[in-house]
Amino acid sequence: MNRVHFSSESEEYATPNWLFDLLEDEVGGFDIDVCATAQNAKCKRFFTKAIDGLKQKWEGNIFGNFPYGQQVSVAKIIDANPASPDQLL
Repeated sequence: MNRVHFSSESEEYATPNWLFDLLEDEVGGFDIDVCATAQNAKCKRFFTKAIDGLKQKWEGNIFGNFPYGQQVSVAKIIDANPASPDQLL
């Protein structure tokens, strides 16, 4: 059993590259990673915890692997990209 997937030592887990690549192909690319660290960012433009991505303006195709265990407002995600609410995962 992979201990990382069941550990509560951290709420931050990087999205596997193979999964990100599949999602990126599906939506035609991502413009910004709104919930990243410098070590796990999947896009050139990204917001870290210190910047607080939930308080920033989101534009384009948004990618976010939100911290495990946190409630994230779906309304914030839809408001950020109102033309494409169907792209929420």
